[in-house]
Formats: sequence, C-alpha cells, structure tokens
Amino acid sequence: MCACAKRIDRQSMVTNLVKGGSKPVYTACFREQVACDASKVINYPFDPQKAKQLLAEAGYPNGFDTDIWAYRERDYAEAIIGYLRQVGIRARLHYVQFPVMADALISGKAPMAFNTWGSFSINDATAFTTPYFGGKGNDIWKDPEVTNTLLKADETINIQDRAALYATALGRISSQAYIAPLFSYSTHYAFTSDLNFQDWPDELPRFALSSWK
Repeated sequence: MCACAKRIDRQSMVTNLVKGGSKPVYTACFREQVACDASKVINYPFDPQKAKQLLAEAGYPNGFDTDIWAYRERDYAEAIIGYLRQVGIRARLHYVQFPVMADALISGKAPMAFNTWGSFSINDATAFTTPYFGGKGNDIWKDPEVTNTLLKADETINIQDRAALYATALGRISSQAYIAPLFSYSTHYAFTSDLNFQDWPDELPRFALSSWK
C-alpha cells in the first residue's frame, strides 16, 4: 500500500486551501455519481507514523527522492509535497502544461502527479473511473481485474448490478492504492435574488429552467 495515501491530510487541505463545499474524497468517483458504490473502498486515515512504518517495511527507512508533476493549483501541489517530505518522501515539483504532464504519466516518465478530473460533467461513475482504469488511454496500471470488472459494469443497465460491479472495481483500486483521491471542488454561483435559479451536481447550469421573479 502506498504510504502517500496515509500521509496527506485531506481534511486540512479542504479546510485551509479548497474551502467552500469541498469534502475529502477516498474513492475514484464522486459520491453523487450513479453507481459510485464506495462500500468496499478503504478510507485511509491521516497517519504519518503508519506511513513511515510502511516505507521502512518497503526498504526505505530514510525515505527516497522522487518527482511529482502538476499543471494547476501550485499551492495544492506544494502542500502535498510538504506532507510527503515530513515522512521522508522528497518530491521535486515539475510544474508544466497539462498535455506535457499527461504524456509524462502515460510514458512512465512521471512517477506521480497531482491531477484533477471533472468527469466530462457526466453524473455517472463510468465518466470518472473508466478513463483512468479501463485499460486504455490514461490507464497507467492496466490491472486486468479492474479493467474486466469495469467492462462488465459499463455494459450493465441494471443500476444495482452496476453499483455492485463498481464496488468491486473501486475496492480493488483502493486496496492497491493506484490513486489517492483527495477532495471535491466547490462550485460557486452568484446571482441576483430576483432570479429563480437551481444548481446541479454536474456543474452545468440550466439557464433555460431559470426565471425572473
């Protein structure tokens, strides 16, 4: 299990950096997405001592040097670097444009990265999980157990069956610490009190449904 998952204080980042309606996230999909079943996901706690123990057991009692890539929110990336450094993971930041970082990840040049994903504003787990673990494109792990489960899930219409399959895939992703989800972002809307406006979890405002009072 990656010590990174135990070393990053999600709640502190939410409270001090992201703020608003942001919440800690532990699974490779967003809680409100259809079929995002986190029942088998491990919610790794913030535990620096355990992280040090895991590093020592892996043969790195004094930590190690590595690189982390990012393309936005440099202050968030630097906060992550600070958390990692406290347990001996000395990460050097490569702050680049997104296409450069994406190519570095896919090619194996980037050992880790701080990334964000909006799921194409589609409120279904397939729009989050499959692009990164479906065996193609951005999937740097290509775990056959995960990809085969996601293939079945994406072809299943029944909601309960899909959720059960996603629970299995997300549990596997979590147990192997392929990804260390951090937090959700906040979406802010400012509008006059004369407007009847309803926000939506996919972040797409339906102005056609709005009206003036």
